[in-house]
Order: sequence, then C-alpha cells, then structure tokens
Amino acid sequence: LNLGAPVCNHTGAFEAMAFAVLSKEGLEHIATHQYKAGKYTPLDNALNPFWTKAAKVLPPWLAPNLVTLLGFLPNLATYILAWICSPTFQTAPPRWLAFLTSACLYFYQTMDAMDGKQARQTGSSSPLGQLFDHGLDCLTSMSQHSA
Repeated sequence: LNLGAPVCNHTGAFEAMAFAVLSKEGLEHIATHQYKAGKYTPLDNALNPFWTKAAKVLPPWLAPNLVTLLGFLPNLATYILAWICSPTFQTAPPRWLAFLTSACLYFYQTMDAMDGKQARQTGSSSPLGQLFDHGLDCLTSMSQHSA
C-alpha cells in the first residue's frame, strides 16, 4: 500500500488526509476484475425454472437494482417490527412475526435471483449493480440474525 502519495496536488486543510490507499496494481486489478459465479446448489436447480419464468414477467424498464431494493424493503420492515416488539431483543418475537420474517426472506431470495436475470435480459449488468446486490445480501443476513 502506498500511504504517502497525495491524491490531489492542490493545497488545503484536508491535504494531509488525502492519501492514496490503493497501489496502481490494486486499481488495475479492480478495473479488470471479472465476477465468476459459484456453482448452483440443488435448491438453486430446483427453483431456477420458477425464477426464470418470474423474471420474464418483469417489465424491461424496471432496473435490476430496483428489483433488489423491492426485495430488501420487506426484510427491513420485519427487522423494524422485531425491534419495536422487543427493543432489547431479550424476548422472543411474536410467532406471527417469525412467520412474516420467513415469508419476507423467501420473497427476498426470489427477488435476489430475479435481479441478475433482469440485468442480463436488459443488458444492464454492472459492477455497481453487483456491489449493490451483495451489499443488500449482507444487510439481509445481518437483519435475519437479529430478528
């Protein structure tokens, strides 16, 4: 890591904090990175025909990141409901909330599978979209452990 090279040449109050974090080789690696998906699981293979048919119903103007976000919002809502029902998470949530959380997780994983198919259908795949998708995957995982 090259922590000593300034990012900008102009002087100012923040110049001392403007350091390059990545080396040139690191930046080149990011620029040339190619995502390689893992192998399908037996569950992926069983659900893939459903996901493919469902993705074909999506309108072409619907952005893949919006598909991801629409899948995430119900999970966020169940997390907030769990927090309202038990602010300290010392008691178990109501049974109805546990079932709702499970249904929202299934909805999320369906939308998560459909967003990639939508991106390929519309030719709008991007590294930023992949980052957004994986970021919401992480937030979903954390919220499910909390609920």
